Amino acid sequence: MLQRLPLPHAPRARRLLVSGTGQLASRRACGPFRTSLPLLACSAISRGSGRSASASGGVERETDAAVRRVRNIGIVAHIDAGKTTTTERMLFYAGVTKRVGDVDSGTTTTDFMAEEANRGITIQSAAVSLRWRDHSINLIDTPGHVDFAVEVERAMRVVDGVVALFDASAGVQAQSYTVLQQSRRFHTPVLAFLNKMDKYNADFAMSVASIRTKLQVEPLLLQIPLHAEDGGFAGVVDIVEQATCCFGGDHGLEVRRTDLSAASASPCSTGGSATDHELAHVTRAMRKARHDLVTQLTAVDDALSEAFIAELDATDGDEAEAERRLSTGALRAAVRRAVVHPPRDRPPLIPVLCGASRRDQGVQPLLDAVAYYLPSPCDRQLTGFTKDGVPVPLPPASGSPTVPTVALAFKVMHMMHPGKGQRLPLVFLRVYSGKISPRMRLENNSRQKSEVVERLYVMHANQPVEVPHLEAGQIGAAFLAHACTGDTLFSQPTQHLLQAKQHVRRGDVKEEVHTLEGINAPPAVISFSIEAATPSQVEVLKSALSELSREDPSLRVAESEQGTMVVSGMGELHLEIVMSRLANEYQVRCRLLRAIIEYRETIRVTQSMEKYTCLLNDLPYAECSLELRPLLANGERCDAKDKCRFRIDSAFEEEFLSGGGVQSRGGGHSGGARTNAVRNAKEELRIIAASFQSAADACLRLGPLAGLPMHGVEVVLRYFRKTAGSQLQEKPLTHVARSALLSVLRATRKGDLALLEPMMRVEVHLSDIAYIGNVVSSLNEHHALTVDMQEDGRSVAAVVALRNTLRFAMELRKAVKGHANMFVKLHDYRVVEEKAVLARILKNLGIVG
Repeated sequence: MLQRLPLPHAPRARRLLVSGTGQLASRRACGPFRTSLPLLACSAISRGSGRSASASGGVERETDAAVRRVRNIGIVAHIDAGKTTTTERMLFYAGVTKRVGDVDSGTTTTDFMAEEANRGITIQSAAVSLRWRDHSINLIDTPGHVDFAVEVERAMRVVDGVVALFDASAGVQAQSYTVLQQSRRFHTPVLAFLNKMDKYNADFAMSVASIRTKLQVEPLLLQIPLHAEDGGFAGVVDIVEQATCCFGGDHGLEVRRTDLSAASASPCSTGGSATDHELAHVTRAMRKARHDLVTQLTAVDDALSEAFIAELDATDGDEAEAERRLSTGALRAAVRRAVVHPPRDRPPLIPVLCGASRRDQGVQPLLDAVAYYLPSPCDRQLTGFTKDGVPVPLPPASGSPTVPTVALAFKVMHMMHPGKGQRLPLVFLRVYSGKISPRMRLENNSRQKSEVVERLYVMHANQPVEVPHLEAGQIGAAFLAHACTGDTLFSQPTQHLLQAKQHVRRGDVKEEVHTLEGINAPPAVISFSIEAATPSQVEVLKSALSELSREDPSLRVAESEQGTMVVSGMGELHLEIVMSRLANEYQVRCRLLRAIIEYRETIRVTQSMEKYTCLLNDLPYAECSLELRPLLANGERCDAKDKCRFRIDSAFEEEFLSGGGVQSRGGGHSGGARTNAVRNAKEELRIIAASFQSAADACLRLGPLAGLPMHGVEVVLRYFRKTAGSQLQEKPLTHVARSALLSVLRATRKGDLALLEPMMRVEVHLSDIAYIGNVVSSLNEHHALTVDMQEDGRSVAAVVALRNTLRFAMELRKAVKGHANMFVKLHDYRVVEEKAVLARILKNLGIVG
């Protein structure tokens, strides 16, 4: 890290530590799309420029070349790290907007909802598109609050790369850690941007260390901060380019670069010269960082290692000179390879840049890094799933007209149809291969429906812009009646369909369309019954909730046995936003009634049933042996992910397969007969597993203690033998499996059952440390199990029962006078041990005795 260095002249000036003649680059020097190219020479940019037009190229090569210039990125961070502010600068520098929106004023492009403008937070993910350095960048700005985690989940599912923003004064915070774990699940490469370097307590070294330790990754420093004499942030030192980069003019439009090996004038100062000592200090810091970067890359990249060895030979073994002579192109290519195709035997490599978006510093180099280092759709391995859920690798993204069109619906937003004048569902699509055109019929492989596309759009936040088609790699939208979040849409090209029909007629090929991985909505943690203010608004309320739940998969709507409607969500803020939207967007007057906590049931000890005789139509059908095993840790807590599951005992599975399955008549097998017996046994085992899994899913929805869903229970099939007939069928087997499971549950003693309650991890981050005592006191008043001070001294983490947090957010705001942000997420489930508390909960649930 570069520290403050004294300069002898103009003590009040924000003078830099580098001398030389700067070069100015304006975004307005680049033609119709007005972009700033601070690290490369400017060139005219237009839609379609740079496409291969050679006679030998052809449509397919040209189309795939266009796909390689696409970048689909998501911007993720903890709340208040500057995601939306950075997005606004990106749009401005790319010429998409003529002004820079402001979060505090509610004038940003991507925070278009009234609630977002009023609260100053991002609630929904928003998609925008821009052009930069002849690349098409489709950008999704995501929320930073844990209550809107599903918005991040669906963004991570469809993007090819992630820009992770971190507050340089705090490093990796709670929600930034959570969303980056989501990106890791999808194997999405990450680019880190340390924002807010202008804050007085910004700490570059600490932030890099927290990325390394908390995320378990290896940071690649592509920039280090440049400080003025007064200690303020004044620009960056580009390690790859070996140059300084500073920003001036209106909103940082002018980018001044200076090669560190040249000159004698500080490019970001107001005049005067720097001493040789100051210049040497900056150069040493840059060369140290470059040495570390080259060392990291040569350890994983053979091409760069060979280039470095060649430079060593050319410089008679002078390592420092060889590192200096390595070309910018060679380093960039090595960084890209390390990011796009990370080595499997070591932690992921994450390039790190820095800046201060609100001060218009560092955003143009960040855009350059997106184009240089993050993958195109062609670089990503797509996985499909057969009807049996078996993963199948699919070909890379291609825009060729000869490949099937495959797209994923990842978001739904209701808005007025421009041609029909009514409110209809606009479905956001990520196209993975082929091309979608108007009047094309798309098959919905997830819902077994088909519908015709009328018009196609690309989204500019909440403004649809009509386009003639959507190609592979693009993110767009279309009005579709049936598609929901996570659905796979496809259409075969005419030529492919004709060939497929011929193959099927000849019996050569069995056609199968694979389903893409969907989008998982996190489980709800809190529920409220909801009631319309007047009988006339009941149907209006139902219709509005139906629309909202289609838009937001984490919002669940159900009707209780008493006929009241129940809404379930991710937290108080989530449902607060839902109520506000019902009132303002749908003009529905309603109220939330009592809170409904999502309690669960479990077992404390293993429950067994030996040789249970399963009846079908009052006749013996099969014999089985079952065990229900608890997944409680230390007998008291259960991980939130430990839902009920089923498995077949490995010893029984081995015995079953070796014995030839239920159809075996005994005796030995040889040759083809043995092969057929094993094949039949495997198919029978699949039917048994599917039947018992279905039975477990059904039976464990209603526990024996209070009729609540069971959690943390493993169902193990230890033995199975069919006693009637020889043919196994899934439907009757599911029926008898259900009766066996219900028998085990009914036989469970009440003392072996336990009630689980959701425990929340509460994190409070203070902007004023003077209120830390108020936070700790408030947490203790709400019966927090643990209260821990975090390393930064400004944050407190605690584990609190959800029933004790329902009014905590409002009380906390009063206690700290608005100087805190709070994040609540499901931590685990714990056994309710206190008899008085258990009795009160069961009474509220209508269970007496």
